[in-house]
Amino acid sequence: MAEIVFSGDPVEWAERIQAWVGQHLTSRAALFQALAVVAVGLAAWAACRALNLGEKKAPPQTGWRADPRIAPMLRELRHCAWSGLSGALLLLADAAARHFRLPHQVLSIAASAALAWVLAHIAGTLIKSRFLGRVVAWVVWLMAVLHALGLVNQALEFLDEMGFALGKSHVSLLLILKGAALFVVLLQAARLLASMADDKLTRADGLSPSAQVLFAKGARFGLYALAITFTLASVGVDLTSLTVFSGAVGVGVGFGLQKIFSNLVSGVILLLDKSLKPGDVIEMGGVQGRIAQINARYAAIETLDGKAYLIPNESLIGNEVINLSYSNSRLLIRAEVGVAYGADPRNAMELMEQAAARTPRVLAEPAPRAMLTGFGDSSVNLSVGFWIEDPQEGIANVRGAVLLAIWDAFTEHGVCIPFPQREVRLLKDE
Repeated sequence: MAEIVFSGDPVEWAERIQAWVGQHLTSRAALFQALAVVAVGLAAWAACRALNLGEKKAPPQTGWRADPRIAPMLRELRHCAWSGLSGALLLLADAAARHFRLPHQVLSIAASAALAWVLAHIAGTLIKSRFLGRVVAWVVWLMAVLHALGLVNQALEFLDEMGFALGKSHVSLLLILKGAALFVVLLQAARLLASMADDKLTRADGLSPSAQVLFAKGARFGLYALAITFTLASVGVDLTSLTVFSGAVGVGVGFGLQKIFSNLVSGVILLLDKSLKPGDVIEMGGVQGRIAQINARYAAIETLDGKAYLIPNESLIGNEVINLSYSNSRLLIRAEVGVAYGADPRNAMELMEQAAARTPRVLAEPAPRAMLTGFGDSSVNLSVGFWIEDPQEGIANVRGAVLLAIWDAFTEHGVCIPFPQREVRLLKDE
């Protein structure tokens, strides 16, 4: 059982803090410097209000637009304008105090804290996660303030003495914070490298879409695994002791995580056998759409009406899936029409072929072909088949366009499309 311990003397640390405060912050010179800091802060606040800086609302639109990569930094710099202006004015005051050999410790500390606040928030924008960015900003600012106060070594010593006993080992709070900071840095580096690798693989012409996705996912998982491994090694964790943990993970996979790992393995199989790949148009369970991406757990199927179906990879492996673009992107579509028995079916079929050929997205080669498919109760049933090469743009829309063109052609040439009619006779009972 872990037990929190503190190897230092709390009374000793309290006396150190009291002595430092009495030496630096309770003199008359420190009071005058504090008043000067307040005056400079008020002057900077008034200047920012007059210049309309530091507000959360968006600045007025101008003709110049910043690069999207530096726009967050500029926005954060605008929000921290009061702190930056205060720091610049305090630097001038500190330089003047040094020149005239006046006390300046409080001015130096306040200037460093104000400027560190700006730099910390700008550094936080480099991290994609907003929460981690805020945490990094506060940590950077706190370290800068401690450095300005000259208390970095004392703070590190205090954190190293705080900790808890885990078995025969002593885990200090400083070690935990170092490991967390290293993990955040390595995680951001892994994300950056994974994004760069993803971009390179996407532009690689010699790789199929399935191979691009597979290599990108493998690189991402590998970089994350390296980040975790280096973090554990840096904090002194014996990696050989993780064999017990891996056994527990195996038991968890056998009981509660088998579905997750089944979907993961199914996704890898889909990418390896190339039966389904991003960009394919599939039909499954009455849902037809384009595979937008294949992730570790599911495949995202986008339809033309804007819906996204998240289908588990295991379902794609175990159920029937119709791949409309498996061998190539060309797809044969049929449109069925009925004409009256008094019409010439040969003339009607010729009109249907011409109407289909004039429709956008219909391929000229192979040319549309019409045929007679049967004799119905009220009509002669005809069908025209035509090819398209972009099924991801939709099938129902191009079939509707062909039917509308056939309607226009039949109307122009007087071909009648019948509708069912019934003749009812009433027989009088003798």
